[in-house]
Amino acid sequence: MTKSCNAKGFTLIELMIVVVIVAILAAIALPSYRNSVLKSRRTDGESALLQASQRLEVYYANNAGYTTTLATAKIPAISPEGYYTIAITDTSADATTACPITSCYELTVTPTAKSGQNSDKIKGLRLNSRGIRQFTYNNTAWKKGW
Repeated sequence: MTKSCNAKGFTLIELMIVVVIVAILAAIALPSYRNSVLKSRRTDGESALLQASQRLEVYYANNAGYTTTLATAKIPAISPEGYYTIAITDTSADATTACPITSCYELTVTPTAKSGQNSDKIKGLRLNSRGIRQFTYNNTAWKKGW
């Protein structure tokens, strides 16, 4: 008497092959996804710069000059989503611009540690009163655009 065995399922080897394939795909996809998330969060810094710039222009219209403090122009020190800190710089000491704070400003945002945003390769964004947009890649020299 012979018994027929119709066993159904997967062997251990087949399951291990699937696990290896999933691990390889995850190793490729995860860093790419993380970089995409960091890049999308940069818009938080960009919008913070644009909003701060607008508030400084309103302050200028009301006071015939810019201010050196964020609070005076009612600019928050943190971006709306909290991924960037905002700073205003008096560029009067900069020999390349030679512009007193009453006539110009420079806004900078730097990433915070929130959700690992400070591990982004773009370490800062900058906007000045002349509308020049710049970024720094891994804390190198400032480059045009963002």
